[in-house]
Amino acid sequence: MSSAQASEVSVGDPGEPDPPHSRGTGRTRAILRILITAVLTLLAISVLIFAAGTFKSPEDVARAALGRDASPEALQAYAEERGLTDPLPVRYARWLGDFSRGDLGISLVNDQPVADAVLPRFRNTLILALVALIIAVPISIGLGAFMARRRGSPIDLTLLFTTVVLAALPEFVLGIALIMLFAVQLGWFPVDSTAVTFGTPWEIAAAYVLPTLTLVLAMVPHISRIARASASESLDAPYVASATLRGLHPNRVMWDHAMRNAAVPMVNAVALNVVYLLGGVIVVEQVFAFPGIGQLLVEAIGNGDATMVLAIAVILGAMFIIISLIADLLAIYFNPRLRAAA
Repeated sequence: MSSAQASEVSVGDPGEPDPPHSRGTGRTRAILRILITAVLTLLAISVLIFAAGTFKSPEDVARAALGRDASPEALQAYAEERGLTDPLPVRYARWLGDFSRGDLGISLVNDQPVADAVLPRFRNTLILALVALIIAVPISIGLGAFMARRRGSPIDLTLLFTTVVLAALPEFVLGIALIMLFAVQLGWFPVDSTAVTFGTPWEIAAAYVLPTLTLVLAMVPHISRIARASASESLDAPYVASATLRGLHPNRVMWDHAMRNAAVPMVNAVALNVVYLLGGVIVVEQVFAFPGIGQLLVEAIGNGDATMVLAIAVILGAMFIIISLIADLLAIYFNPRLRAAA
């Protein structure tokens, strides 16, 4: 069951709970099916990426590493040493075995282990993405709930218009605008984020601020509008009206009834925005010279380092799968009835 399928299942009033044994068995089957699908999808991604990254002939790969003036003997020796002359299935099996053990290969440019370059950059990107997500999600949900409770009011329409405008702006435009305001005009933060690699703790924290703010401004409009739509639909449901008539506090009605039943579409919205976030990180890292995996990917493509590109692409593909997996599991958690559709 995919996230898209999960979002199509109506949440509705929880009603009578299912027997504990049935609930546990259904959830277990759904989770196992999701895990198996995730593993098979990741294998398919690795095959496609490996095939796309090895389209060059062994001679072309060796020449890119050794230079145009390399002799034919040197090219042949390099190709045989790296196993480039082996059949493609053999090379893929060897690469997959090494990758599963944490060996990402050797760079074709500097002849250094790819892991030594990728893992520190990946850590920087992961910190950036997680901080942006931790900030953006509560703001988006709170803003969506605030707008849903005031549907049609001037403040709702103003906020809706503002989120539409922000959503239309590309990340590099937001980044440049923030640089001009907070770095150039006010001088509060550095223009670039190179201090992440070598700066003091305060300089490192300051270097994260503008890239994080850019990603937050890129995510909040999308998630908040979906939260507003989901909360508005839940507020119109009969069980919410019944809770209101029973005299429950408006905040309890909003968060214990309406928002709880709007959780599934919001989980899918967050998951889609995290996937979008990983793509947007590449642009943001280029704007701020942030030493992350996105900037490294652009550099590897420019240098023709196929091994580096392959490792980064598979890692990003694995992140997409993990995000989708978490979204599906959360959807099942928030709505036990989804096991019937799994």
